Amino acid sequence: MIKKQTLLVLGILVFLSCKQNQNKTEIEWVFVKGGTFEQGKNQVIISPKGDTITGFTSPHRFVEISDFYISKYEITVEQFKEFCKSTGRSMPEAPIENAYGKKVFYQWEDEKPMLATWDEANEFAKWAGGRLPTEAEWEYAAKGGRKSKNFTYSGSNDPVEVGWVRENSDSTFHKVGLLKPNELGIYDMTGNIGEWVFDWYNPEKDSLINKTNPQGPPKGAYKISKGVSWYYETQDANGKPLEYGIHMPEVRYQSPPDTRNDGFGFRIAKNK
Repeated sequence: MIKKQTLLVLGILVFLSCKQNQNKTEIEWVFVKGGTFEQGKNQVIISPKGDTITGFTSPHRFVEISDFYISKYEITVEQFKEFCKSTGRSMPEAPIENAYGKKVFYQWEDEKPMLATWDEANEFAKWAGGRLPTEAEWEYAAKGGRKSKNFTYSGSNDPVEVGWVRENSDSTFHKVGLLKPNELGIYDMTGNIGEWVFDWYNPEKDSLINKTNPQGPPKGAYKISKGVSWYYETQDANGKPLEYGIHMPEVRYQSPPDTRNDGFGFRIAKNK
């Protein structure tokens, strides 16, 4: 009888231990109800000096999006370490320079966003049972989906409320989820780090893409990231938030897939 009780207790302890290990890698998902939205609504970016900039936004079109899930937070270093451990990979080396070209010799910190290449982000997404969001899905979610209040940025007209940007970041990225979320309860879709999406950057082919759940052109030289990073200014010379700044959800940034620096991370999505 004692042996049976001992085995039962051991079994419970093993179960709880396994559950704790599972919780460590769990993704907090936010459900995004699908709908039709105006992608690339704002096609003009205004710089802090008042200059008008064009050509840095997603294509202007009405897009139909199906229901999907997206991660509440950017994927963290801790989650990526679990991915590496599970798949027998070595944790990549952290960048040694920041966006200013200053030697900072970053050290991985568990609660901060993982600074990943596109391929690493894509492999993590598959391992976690998901995928990278498309540019259209990302933009739709950043704007609040069906709950959108038509803010200029993701959750506010003042980017400092919802994102780590030049004015409040102290020249670096930060732990996930510290600022105000958007209408859907998603954090850090403005600033902190830019986030890789599925799509290739090939604007000459954008007009050929299906407007229902578009996945971008079939090939290109660069991948797209969204949300932009802590590095860029969001205010004009008088300290007022830019009405159309570079951190708008419409903005797309293109880089080689093997880029790794302190401006690129990711979050993941999955089908309903």
